[in-house]
Amino acid sequence: MRISLFACLAISALAYGIPLQSKNTPVLAAIQPGSYFVEFQGEPARAECDSEHKQFYKEVTAAGINMYTRNTFKRLFNGVAIDLPNTRNLERLEGLPSVKRTWPMQMRSRSTAIPSTNVEPNLIFAHQHTGVDRAQAELGLDGRGIKVGVIDTGVDYMHPELGGCWKTPGCPFQYGSDFVGDGYDSGTTPHPKPDPDPRDTCDGHGTHVTGIIAAQGSKVKGVAPKVTLGAYRIFGCPGNGTGQSADDVILKAMEAAYADGMDVINMSFGGGSGWSEDPLSVAASRLVRKGIVMVASAGNDGSNGLYTSGSPGLGVGVINVASFENWMITSLSIDIVGVNKNTSIVHSPSGNNKYRFMFDTPADVVAPKDGAGTVEGCAPYAEKYTNKILLIKRGNCTFVDKAAYAQAAGAVGVMVYNTEAELMSPTSVSPNVTIPLVVIKAEDGQGILNELQVGAVSLTATNHTMSVSNPAGGQISRFSSWGPDPELHQSPAVGAPGGNIFSTFPLALGGYTSLSGTSMASPYVAGMAALILQARTKKIGVEEVRRLIVESAHPALEANSTAIMSPLRQGSGLANIWDSVNALATIDPSRLSLNYTESDTESSASWGLDGQQHVVGQSTRMLTLFNHSPTNFMTCTMTSLAAMSVSSYMANGSFTAVPRMWPNVNSTEVVATDTQPHAYIESPGLPIRVAPGTSQRVYVRIIAPTGLSTNDKWFYGGYLRFNLLWDDRVGTAQSLHVPYTGFVGDYTKLDVLSAPEGGLPFVSLKGSTDVLEDNAHVIIDSTHKLVVHYRLEHPTRLLKLRLVDDANATQGYLPNGYVEYIGRNYQSARGRYSNSTINGTLYQDTDLTKPFETTPGAYRVRIDALRPLRNPSDPEGYQIWHSPRFIIDSVSLAKNSTAVAQDFEGGEEILGNSEIF
Repeated sequence: MRISLFACLAISALAYGIPLQSKNTPVLAAIQPGSYFVEFQGEPARAECDSEHKQFYKEVTAAGINMYTRNTFKRLFNGVAIDLPNTRNLERLEGLPSVKRTWPMQMRSRSTAIPSTNVEPNLIFAHQHTGVDRAQAELGLDGRGIKVGVIDTGVDYMHPELGGCWKTPGCPFQYGSDFVGDGYDSGTTPHPKPDPDPRDTCDGHGTHVTGIIAAQGSKVKGVAPKVTLGAYRIFGCPGNGTGQSADDVILKAMEAAYADGMDVINMSFGGGSGWSEDPLSVAASRLVRKGIVMVASAGNDGSNGLYTSGSPGLGVGVINVASFENWMITSLSIDIVGVNKNTSIVHSPSGNNKYRFMFDTPADVVAPKDGAGTVEGCAPYAEKYTNKILLIKRGNCTFVDKAAYAQAAGAVGVMVYNTEAELMSPTSVSPNVTIPLVVIKAEDGQGILNELQVGAVSLTATNHTMSVSNPAGGQISRFSSWGPDPELHQSPAVGAPGGNIFSTFPLALGGYTSLSGTSMASPYVAGMAALILQARTKKIGVEEVRRLIVESAHPALEANSTAIMSPLRQGSGLANIWDSVNALATIDPSRLSLNYTESDTESSASWGLDGQQHVVGQSTRMLTLFNHSPTNFMTCTMTSLAAMSVSSYMANGSFTAVPRMWPNVNSTEVVATDTQPHAYIESPGLPIRVAPGTSQRVYVRIIAPTGLSTNDKWFYGGYLRFNLLWDDRVGTAQSLHVPYTGFVGDYTKLDVLSAPEGGLPFVSLKGSTDVLEDNAHVIIDSTHKLVVHYRLEHPTRLLKLRLVDDANATQGYLPNGYVEYIGRNYQSARGRYSNSTINGTLYQDTDLTKPFETTPGAYRVRIDALRPLRNPSDPEGYQIWHSPRFIIDSVSLAKNSTAVAQDFEGGEEILGNSEIF
């Protein structure tokens, strides 16, 4: 259970007291500290659900519990979403006979995808590398007859590339609903009614995503341009309030897509806890079980390293997708005129869609230093630059700050040159910024600087577009998130083009743009799923669709290396629909998670192989090969492909956000064979022959690296390449890949908290970072408090923060002192660590609903963090930290000021931003 730290809005205007189930129940602008999912005892989608809901309300009324019903659910989740104005009633609510459990709700954020820029059909370049062009041209596949639901920001269905229609005969859009309206997140309470339909003219994310699936080919040709579409809007316009959507709104959209009979659902958003137990992941898993192909973005937190894949993509059976860079960048151009050279360069979309980077007449370019003497534009300028375009270096402050300082100096536009080769998204949305800001490539920025050294530079920027080669084409996108999930399940599942993808955009915002993100990779695979369903006339199960996509993918090499990239970054590799639809075989399972080398519960002994015993570092897995050819025998051999090992720790034991890799791509050191995993078919003997239309079990033994230190906490992995040959006249041959990953050492002994020698955890006085000395005397009142700082280097299923006395007896839980299913702290600019305030209020219960005032006395802070895969009821399963002893001399709280929520003093939320990807 993760406590969301996003800002919540008060709902004092609502009438509490009577549980509501009205059809006119308003959509709330944001979740509250007391917003919960309440799950009932029975499974969803049963006739008994109605009576179970009625029984719950009878029990609530009898117990005198005041609450407000936000939404009710019966199809994917049996329960309700509620606001509980008095959270002290939570324990009573959980004790009702009809209640199974509760979860605090979260907000999922909308954000700019990670853009590049505008026009010409650069999806065509991607299609050439993924087999889409051949599948469309040679097999006539276009998605006809398949229903695809897009849960997103809505769509501008009046775009001519998307049909220019809504629910008319022959129109692609036959399904959909708006659950929020333009003004959602605006802070009004109760919220205005949603619009009649999900048209989006103000954001564009969902329009771009939909174009990747189904654009009809004037400037953009989608993967499956003839699918029938459902658009389900869960985000309002940018710039309103929190820019987020509540979990219950998203769940409503998922239920609506299911009720409309979607065959495929795309979800290009995420966040949550990073656990498969997250409610949206559970709901997505249920949709898979009901026969719907669920596709989701893996996330854009690759710079934060391992365990960054988010929900709902971690649901069982969900295809969560990593991003590969497109081979071309298509963009609106900027025409530069200098003394020595004139050139045209590409740029990102504007950081604010309302203010496009358009200059029909020449504008002068300058690159001044700011008031702090830097070229980064992070301080006010001493001079005025009226009607100038400012060239500013990326770094040290936000794009909003750079644009605001430039605007205050009179500038009419900003170009920020990146510190890396590629383009990226410059979010500059702010009510105080009314000039356009774009990002250009590092080399283009340097070129303009060189021209400025010899004379004046000017630019024009119109609707002229250009395409340039992307030097990173075919490589994994830097932003693409890593797996595994905290329980060692592989993530992502597969990769697809997602970096620099040109697609449709709302007509009011220019009609087209290029964006980057796993948001773009996910709909690419959703379109592929539609083509497979069409090719097999829908006579195929969800798991079979997943296998065809995942197993036919092609593993990629690490950039600037001959080594194969870890499956924890790319899944099975870059998807190829031509290979998928032509596959005559599949393998079950399609990926292998080997747990950890010192305890393999699925070892060879478990399979009953004669004479085989478990050996540390070795695992035997059973796979089933299916020969789908009705007429020809299939012969099989296997090649073992080792991938790079990765770790979140350096050789000196320090944590690193960017994973360390072995073999080191920048080293000429000879790689010993025992530092690489390998595998072989253990049974039956080779070659393996599988009769037409039958299956064959195969036992594969995988040997983990023995030359890598267990102290370095390595994840190893590789691919089992099954080489298949049929005895038909042409000798049909295909290769399928099954990725595997494992952990070197004992995963259950990993520390969750950062090592104390690294400086955390520690306790300090509020407003100070000085470590509190042993036996220090303190007072607690409205201005004097203590803060405990800690960092999670690994996700944990349960975190407890308590005050204990000299006998180590629990005196009470701190605010936010009992949290389940939480992710690790990211080590980027935000989220480096977390805080909890010792403010004089403690809690008797783990639901944190029974507060009481701390009494003077001697205390320590105790943190218990459950180690991976350990049982919460096992006291030996926790990493435990005790602070130095301190003495509270007095506690003085204002009357009725007992805290309910955690008081953060400068730290960040445990996970990074939850967002649209």
